[in-house]
Amino acid sequence: MTGTANDRGGYIHLFSLIFFAIVFFPEWVAYFELWDTSIVYAHGFLVSGAILFLLILKRAEISALRPNPSLKAFLALLSLCAIMLIAKAADIKTISLLAVPFIIVSWGWTIWGFDYVRKVGVPVLLLVLAAPIWDDMSPLFQAITVFFNRILLDLVNIPAEIREFYITIPEGTFFVAGGCSGVRYLMVALFLAPFYGYLYYRNFNRSLLLTLIAGFLSMLANWVRVFGIIVAGHVTNMESSLIEDHELFGWFTFVVLCLIPLIFISRALEPEESNAPAAESAANSVKNEPSVRKNAYFAVLASVLVLAVPAVFYSQTVLFENKNEQWHPDLPISNSNWRGPLRFAEVWRPSFVNADISENLMFVSDDLKRVQFSLVGYRTQDQNKELIFYQNRLFDDGWRQLDSTTRALNRPNAFNIEEVTETMLLNESSGDTVLVWSWYELDNYASRSRLKIKLLGGLQALSGDSTGAFLALAGQCEGFTLETCTAQREAFREFIASVERS
Repeated sequence: MTGTANDRGGYIHLFSLIFFAIVFFPEWVAYFELWDTSIVYAHGFLVSGAILFLLILKRAEISALRPNPSLKAFLALLSLCAIMLIAKAADIKTISLLAVPFIIVSWGWTIWGFDYVRKVGVPVLLLVLAAPIWDDMSPLFQAITVFFNRILLDLVNIPAEIREFYITIPEGTFFVAGGCSGVRYLMVALFLAPFYGYLYYRNFNRSLLLTLIAGFLSMLANWVRVFGIIVAGHVTNMESSLIEDHELFGWFTFVVLCLIPLIFISRALEPEESNAPAAESAANSVKNEPSVRKNAYFAVLASVLVLAVPAVFYSQTVLFENKNEQWHPDLPISNSNWRGPLRFAEVWRPSFVNADISENLMFVSDDLKRVQFSLVGYRTQDQNKELIFYQNRLFDDGWRQLDSTTRALNRPNAFNIEEVTETMLLNESSGDTVLVWSWYELDNYASRSRLKIKLLGGLQALSGDSTGAFLALAGQCEGFTLETCTAQREAFREFIASVERS
């Protein structure tokens, strides 16, 4: 009977692998593209192979898991699926990719209880160490690296002036770039420690301790690597080849200061043989199992919930998306205070990719104040055709940003906006300066926050509407600081307060 149950469990878990491979196929493709194109995440192929290896190695224990439905896990799964659905609709790949391993673990936890997390959760969550979240941590680790190198340079009496990520010694200046943050070494170390712990430790605390030690040693190796490069520059008067080509040196220090010590530490932490696993197995065998109907109910409900993420996303954003061919945001119209619009009169133009609508209109007041109104609109948004997109820029080549801040506005106003981003730009060819107030608009909602617009745009897209617009006011300034733009700023305030929209 036990063999039959285990065989049945094996088939169920094999089905789950196929199920998640299909449901999250776009996310797996995105993961593999990330690993293939980014040197920082190239270890992702090793991580994915290690995950499969661990799941195959522990397949007998996984197949022996008994159903133990958890309502708490189901609520976690519901929350994660909602987050992923919004992230997919808003095209926030970092969140959607990061959600995949947590959804898988929550799905199994819902059906088999916390034993699933112990057996399957650790291997699956290793995927987090190859998810595109670590680049954002580079500035933090850059700052930490600079801090400890200040201490090391003081210890060896090498004079250094440190400004942000720049370390200047008498012989030259070193920039601690993103690649010098040590994030790559940290990811590898944090992967190897729990991988080893899952194989040889039965105590979670030992795995956690090994992981913390691995993280510290990887950062220490990076601090020494950067310190060694600076010392080489100091000793050789900046003529050492190590200054320009230090990739091999980095991995050498990582092996010597992190991997080799980690081998001895991991062996020292290995527990002595005991019969604890057998006792645990015996304890598990006498648990009161829930009814078959309840098991099936939770299994079907959890699977349908996961399947609903791609189903709702594709049905709402692809199959039933409203193309909105006639959509156009309201434009300011001429009134007793402002005459216009005058077309083809531009002081500045934003740079947006694949926009459906682009308007640059000039308005002039009775006392000859000039305000340019610019609008960039998207009737539908798709890959490389988005309102919030890394290639969309406030200014094009030939312009340079001098300053930027947030400016609060009085309400009500024609654009229903409370705050704008105030930016001062310099035209490098003419030397003219331009003040720009900018914000975004979704239907009747306006905000300067890219994150809010991205998230609300995702919710709006789930209703079949992916329209959105970027709006801005622009005008010339007399000086080169925001304090010199008082007159143009007042013109903007008068325009927003008195203009009407059609």
